[in-house]
Formats: sequence, C-alpha cells, structure tokens
Amino acid sequence: MKRIIYAITACALVVASAVSCSMFELDPMEGPNAQVNGKLLDALTGEKIGVETAQTGTFDWNTWSYTYAADGGALVVIEQGWQAEADQDWMVRYDGMYTNNLVFAGDYVLSTKKLPCYEPENKAFTLKKGKNRLNFGLVPYCRIKDPQFKYDAAGKKLVATFYVELSDPTKANTIANVAFCANTQMFVGCNYMNLASKDNGAKKKNVTPGELITLEIDMTASANADLFGVNKNTGEPYVQDRYLRIAAMANGNGYNTNNYYNFSPIYKISADFSTVEEVVWDECDW
Repeated sequence: MKRIIYAITACALVVASAVSCSMFELDPMEGPNAQVNGKLLDALTGEKIGVETAQTGTFDWNTWSYTYAADGGALVVIEQGWQAEADQDWMVRYDGMYTNNLVFAGDYVLSTKKLPCYEPENKAFTLKKGKNRLNFGLVPYCRIKDPQFKYDAAGKKLVATFYVELSDPTKANTIANVAFCANTQMFVGCNYMNLASKDNGAKKKNVTPGELITLEIDMTASANADLFGVNKNTGEPYVQDRYLRIAAMANGNGYNTNNYYNFSPIYKISADFSTVEEVVWDECDW
C-alpha cells in the first residue's frame, strides 16, 4: 500500500519584490512500521488450516511489469481510516502460516473470501508498531479426518483412505469433490501443484459425510508420468520422495461459491514407498 502524501506549500508574498512562488514538497511520512505473523487455526480443533496458495498476474505493457493478485490462499484485510480502503492480500503458506513484514500499525478488518473458511463473527484486529504475533481462529467448510496412505505393490498404486466431516451442515452441506493430490515437491495443492490432477482414480464427486473414502493414484497411468515416469533429461526412472495430500470441497446454500478446497496436512512417502510421515514445516518467525 502506498502511503505518500504530497503537500503544496505556498511561499509568502514578498512585498519588496511583489513576487509569489510555490513549490511541491514530499512529506517525509513514515513507511511501513509493523510486521505480523501467525497461523490460521481451526476454531474447534486448534489445528492449522491448510490452504492452496495461488496467484494470478497481469502484465502492464506500459511499465513492463506484472501486477499480482491472490487467486486463493490469502487473508484479505482492509486498513481502517483511509480514503482508499482497498483490499490487501496477505498470502498464506500451504500449511496455514503467514508472514507480512511490510504493514502499518493501525486498525484492520479481515475477510476470509479467499480462504476455505466461513467469515468470522469478529473481524476487527489491531496491529501495533513493531512485531505482532496474531493467530486467527476460523471455521473451515469441512475437515479431512484420519488420512491414511499406503503403497499397493501388486497393483502399483498409491492408496489413500479418509473421512470428510462438514463443519456446519446447516450452511455448506454438500461435499462436492474430493481428490488425492501428489507432487514431487512439498508444495502440494489440488488445482495447482498437483501432478495427479489428470488421474480419474484420484478423484470422486458427491461423497457422503462420514463415509470411508478410498482413492488411488495409478503409477502406470500416462497421466502420472511426471510423478512416476522417466526423467526426460536423463532417461532414468524417477527415484525420489513424493508428497501427498487430500483435498475436499464443501459448498451449498450459497456458501463457498468460489469452490475452494480444504486440505489435510501434507505427507511425504519415501522413494522406496516404505515410510509415510507428515511434513513438519518451519515456524514463520523473524
């Protein structure tokens, strides 16, 4: 956000010369004076709310520069008390943590319109000068429960089982889609950063809350060549750790019209498929 104020200062009329002048002077106003970090936490369980972080860019041919806007995975905040009260996108990391070191002390209002969560009742918060640690307690549209992953050696498949729980069936009451997502790096999403996105076996529509769901990623399918195939540069088969995640989309009754997904934590399965462990992210800190 720009906070530069231009002041017009008129020189006094000098009687002796009868000459007037004016000049434009830049007000030396303080720049960003606060930093903030924290977590998005499930208001019921206390667990971090994972997201899919995505940005879209617009190229300006006049300035030869890109302007980026969040397409999801962002806290939307508005600083109060300024004429141009524009939305600010505070990007959230995949695991539900965020950091913004270029903000102003002041009063703010938040929105979850770019997150897979209901709007909170209390939207107001305040930042002081210097460092702020601020966690937001939010309610996700749904929760992925008890995700389990295994390797089926005979079928050459990765298999995931899990349940999906609606947070508030009186609001978003339909689980429209679930997906088994995977990537060769730890930033795993569903619409983005998902190398299993073309595998029909890794998706299912209109599931029942509370039912045991099984999804599979076929290692032999051509759609998963970038995940399990041959390295085009070396000609050798990919032998590496892979990262797995479950996504579920709950909507209905006018809620989650952007079709954002809720997520399980991200898990790593070893190159030989023998071990599965949850990825532990570094804490956002200064």
